[in-house]
Amino acid sequence: MPKIKDIPKIDRPRERFLKKGADALSKSDLLAILLGSGIRGKNVRQLSESIIKKFGKNFLNITVDDLLEISGIGQAKALQIVSAISLVKRFYADEKSNEIIIKNSQDVLSLTYDLRDKKKEHLLCLYLNARNSLLKKEIISVGLLDKALLHPREIFYPAIELNAASVILIHNHPSGDSSPSEKDIEVVEKIVQAGEIMGIPIIDFIILSENDHYSFHEKLKKQKGGFDYVADGIQGTLFALLEIEKPAYEVTTIQKIDKPYFHFSKAQNNTFQLQNRRYLGNKYKLLGFIEDIVAEKCNGIKSFCDIFAGTGVVGERFNKPEIKIISNDFLFTNYVCLKAFLGTSSPIQNVTDKIDILNSLKTAQDNYFSKYFGNTYFSLENARKIGAIRGEIERIAETEEEKNILICSLIYAVDKVANTVGHYDAFRKDLDMLQPVKLLAPNIDHLNNGNNDIYKEDANILIRKIVCDVLYIDPPYNSRQYSDAYHLLENLAEWKKPNVEGVAKKMDRSHIKSSYCLKNATQAFEDLIKNANCKHILLSYNNTGDSKDGRSNARINDNDILRILKNKGEVEIFERDYKAFTAGKSNGDGNAERIFYCNVTK
Repeated sequence: MPKIKDIPKIDRPRERFLKKGADALSKSDLLAILLGSGIRGKNVRQLSESIIKKFGKNFLNITVDDLLEISGIGQAKALQIVSAISLVKRFYADEKSNEIIIKNSQDVLSLTYDLRDKKKEHLLCLYLNARNSLLKKEIISVGLLDKALLHPREIFYPAIELNAASVILIHNHPSGDSSPSEKDIEVVEKIVQAGEIMGIPIIDFIILSENDHYSFHEKLKKQKGGFDYVADGIQGTLFALLEIEKPAYEVTTIQKIDKPYFHFSKAQNNTFQLQNRRYLGNKYKLLGFIEDIVAEKCNGIKSFCDIFAGTGVVGERFNKPEIKIISNDFLFTNYVCLKAFLGTSSPIQNVTDKIDILNSLKTAQDNYFSKYFGNTYFSLENARKIGAIRGEIERIAETEEEKNILICSLIYAVDKVANTVGHYDAFRKDLDMLQPVKLLAPNIDHLNNGNNDIYKEDANILIRKIVCDVLYIDPPYNSRQYSDAYHLLENLAEWKKPNVEGVAKKMDRSHIKSSYCLKNATQAFEDLIKNANCKHILLSYNNTGDSKDGRSNARINDNDILRILKNKGEVEIFERDYKAFTAGKSNGDGNAERIFYCNVTK
C-alpha cells in the first residue's frame, strides 16, 4: 500500500493547500490534512476518502462514536474531526444570528469603505435575500485605471448559485470624481435590463470616490424624499425607477372587434361535448373571434397547432379533414381528453356499455379518493363512487383509446358534482353539491382525427420538433399555476395515489409547474417564438384589466410581446371585451381579450 510520502510533493494535500489554497482541494484532501496520518494498510488520503464516502451528506452530523466504529480511528482522531466540525458550526451559527440587513446606501458604504482608496477600478456585488439580508459580498472584477470589467454573466452567476433575491453593485472611481460617466450609465442600463430578464433585480449601483459617493437609487428617488431600498413594504429597484430602460413599441392600430358571436351547440342526450367543463381561460366563447382572424389572415392552412390546448376547444374548432391538428397540454387531465376527442380514430362501440357498468357501481366502502376528498370537495357518497369508478376503469378498459375516453367521461362527470367554484384551490364551506355523480358518453366525431397528433410535453420542448402553418399560443397569463387549480383532477386522472397535504389535499406538483407563471415567463416566451417553425402566429394574451390581486397580473408585458413577435414578422392586434372565467379573486375591471397576430417572414 503506497504511503503518503511516496506521492509526489506537488500532489500531497498539505503542499497543494499551501501552493493553491483550500479551493484547489477536495473534501477528502481537507480531511486528510486534519487527520495528519493514516492507519495500518491505508495512507491518510485513502482513510479520509473512506470516511467521506461512508458518511456522505451526513458528515457534518457525525459523532465521536460514529468515527470510533471505523477500524483504525482512535479517540484522539475522532475528537479532532468532531471538534473541527463543531467549531465551524459555532461560527456559522454566530454569523447567521448576526445577519446584516441592507436598508439604504449608508449600510452599503459601511461595508465597502475599503474600496475608496483602491488604485484600480473594482466592481463589487452585494447579494441579498428576500429580507435584504446580506448573503455574500464578492469582488466580480478588477480593471485597469478608468476601465472596469463588467459583464452580466459574471454578476448573475453567483446570484443564481446563492438563490439571491436582489443585487447591489458598487464601483470605485480612483480619479476622485464619483459622478457617473457615460460608460457608467450605459453599463447600469445593460445590467439592470439583464437583472429584470433574470428575475434578480438590481436595487442600486453606487460609485465610490475617495471622499464622495453617487447612488443611482438616491438620485432617481430624490424627488420622493426617501432613500431606503424598501419603502411602504415595496422593494425599490433601478428597473422600476429608470425611465429609459423600456423602449416604446407603437402599433399603428389595435382593431377593436364588436361583432357578436353565438354558439349554441347542444350535446345529444346522454353525451357531453368538449366545452362542457369549467376551466380557467376556456376560449369556447371566443372561438368565432379567433376563427374570423384565421379566416382573414391565414389562407389555405393545412395544419393548426394548439400548443397550450387546455380543454382543446380551439383545436377542435379547426378539426377538419383537410387540416391536421397538433394539440398539446402538459397536464395529464387535459391530455386524456384531447386524446379522446381529437385522437380517437377507431370505432368505440363498447364504450357506452362500459359507461353503463360504471354508473351502476354501488359501494359503501371508503377508498383512496373518499378518504382524502369526501365531505370536502364532494359528498362522501360521491367520493366513494368516484374512487370506485376510477379503479374499475383500470380493470375494464381493453385499449388505450377506451381508457382515455372513460377517464375523460369521469373527469367531466366529476366537474358537475364538485363542491367548488370550478377549480380545486379550495372547496366551498357548505356542502351543497349532493346530486349523484353520473358518467355520460363523449360526443365524438372521430372522422377527422386520423391525421391529428396529440402531445403531453413542455411547449418549449415540443416547439423544436414540430412544423405547422398556424401556431396558436394561449399560455397562462399570470402566476396562478394550473397544476394548483386542477391538482385533484390530475390526481384522479393519473391514479398514482400519491400522498396529499394541507387543507386543500394537494399532491406534489413540482414536476408540472409552468415557466409562464414564473418570473422567467418572458424568457420562456422568447425561446418559444424563436424556435417556432410556422407561417402564422396567433397569441391570446389577456390584459388582465385592473387587478386587485397581484397574482392575477400579467407575467409578460405588451412591450416584450411586441418586441419578441416583431423579430419574427409584422404584428397586428385584435381586441374585444370579454369577461373571463377567473379563480374568483381577481375582481378585474376593463378586461379585454387580445389576439396578437404575426405574419411570419423571418
